[in-house]
Amino acid sequence: MAAAARAAGYEVTLIGRAPATAVPEGVAVRRVSVADVIGSHRRVRPRPGLRWPLAYRSAEAYTHRTTLIEARRALLATRGAELALVHRPLPLRAMARCGYAMDWMRHGVRAAWTGARAAQHRAAVHRRERPDARLDNVVTELARLLLGRRAWRVLEPGLLDEEVAYGPVLESVRPHLIHALGHRTLGVAIRAALRSEAAGHRIEVVWDAPPQVPAASRRSTVAADAHARTFAAEADAVVTVGDRLAHELRARHGLSATPTVCRNAPPLTAAPSRPGGVRTVCHLSEDTPLLVHIGKLLPDRGPATVIEALPKLYDLHAAFVVPDADDPYLAELRDRAAQLGVHARLHVLPYVPVDEIAGFLSSADIGVLPVHQLPHHQAVLASRYFEYAHARLPVVVSDVRAMAAATLELGNGEVFRAGDTADFVRAVGAVLTNPKRYRKAYDRDDVLRQWSWQTESAPLLDLYARLLGPRH
Repeated sequence: MAAAARAAGYEVTLIGRAPATAVPEGVAVRRVSVADVIGSHRRVRPRPGLRWPLAYRSAEAYTHRTTLIEARRALLATRGAELALVHRPLPLRAMARCGYAMDWMRHGVRAAWTGARAAQHRAAVHRRERPDARLDNVVTELARLLLGRRAWRVLEPGLLDEEVAYGPVLESVRPHLIHALGHRTLGVAIRAALRSEAAGHRIEVVWDAPPQVPAASRRSTVAADAHARTFAAEADAVVTVGDRLAHELRARHGLSATPTVCRNAPPLTAAPSRPGGVRTVCHLSEDTPLLVHIGKLLPDRGPATVIEALPKLYDLHAAFVVPDADDPYLAELRDRAAQLGVHARLHVLPYVPVDEIAGFLSSADIGVLPVHQLPHHQAVLASRYFEYAHARLPVVVSDVRAMAAATLELGNGEVFRAGDTADFVRAVGAVLTNPKRYRKAYDRDDVLRQWSWQTESAPLLDLYARLLGPRH
């Protein structure tokens, strides 16, 4: 998006907390540090209540007391060594030994008391970090009913940490348009626009709304929904990644217009050549079957289905192209592959630059999307689907609504029942039996052009032009 806007003549600044690894030419970058102060207050200062009445009231008190006990233990050990080494007359030694024993008894009582309080503090903090107990859900529902759209301030106060961090940066940049990615940045953008307009400078806000991914707890889900409902209608325009999702957003937030659809598709390039790429990195010959899965590995994306299927697919190899090779979930998948005796056929590879993805993947035989049946997988075509298409790879996808419909209509792959390993094996076998049949689907007129960034970015740039006027 930044590169497309810059090419269209806009001055672009990227603002975020992550390191900028690939910055388009002519685009400025502002990296923001977000101090977790307001958001962490609830965790580091848990209210003990009836469940943990002895818990320390703060992380500072917990650290001080437990460290003090360790220090006193060290001092007593040192005192014991001194009594053993230093010569004293028998009466004095006896008195010293008695005093030393009394000190240890007092220390034992203090250590037991501190240990009990420390254990309750840790339990309270753990519960605060994972607020998914029944009582937490009851409190969440009360906040939702009593506070409505304002419930996010109580349920997710960490959003205010981002306001403190991003607000001054936006004011210093003085943009004419803010493209806010995700619900967390929406509130920051709307508030910055209000302050700026009061000072005489108009800012347009475009909310980029991705599919709603299930949160870790009911508390987080309600907070995210309340935050989005608070500010969605205040945005000057909304962008999302699928037609079905666009209509759902309009209905959910009472938007005055249906959001603009702009999908994250790769740029259209010449047909990639098959030699090299992922196959070469895996050190595999041309006649060795290879499937590829690209993207972050999460349980709901179904990589376990691939691992479980490998023993039944004999000489098939699987390559996972991932952003983080140290991902704990990836370690679990490796362990499972080792248990099944297929670890030698599992390859883990790092990401490649965006403009090289299609060529890198093209030497594989199949691209897989074995995602589970969850709402955020149903409504849109994943970016990985478009990447496989531009690599001219046959696909094997689970029967989630959007991807299954596209695959059956185009004929570029097979659909299997989500989570069903046997059906996944069937689908992979069907593709490997006649791969040319599925690759021919991409020869249809304008299929890849329709699924290209050149096509997808046009509505976004038109939206910018409507909001900002002619480009310079």
